[in-house]
Amino acid sequence: MAKEIKKNEFRKANDKKFGAHPTYIYAQEGKKLKFIGITHAEITEGVENIPLEKNPEPGNKTKAYIRPNPEEAHRSSFGSKLKGWFFSDKDKIKVDEVKKKTVKKK
Repeated sequence: MAKEIKKNEFRKANDKKFGAHPTYIYAQEGKKLKFIGITHAEITEGVENIPLEKNPEPGNKTKAYIRPNPEEAHRSSFGSKLKGWFFSDKDKIKVDEVKKKTVKKK
């Protein structure tokens, strides 16, 4: 089994399943990346998203949310790193709560 490597980066998803949504990637296991989706939608596929205090995209004041469950996808599903993105300290706590959950295999 591949060893999990900690990550801390934002990338845009670039496949049909996830659309062009930004994602927060927090771990890599082999060729799979573990991530949390970021969205402007309050609800995705009937599931309530978690509101963020601050949009992680620099200069964007629009309300942002994170998906309540971590996901996993092949690293080819993601584009290049997004520069300057970050979570506020309060939002990092919410992100850590989501990271503790079991990853949904895709």
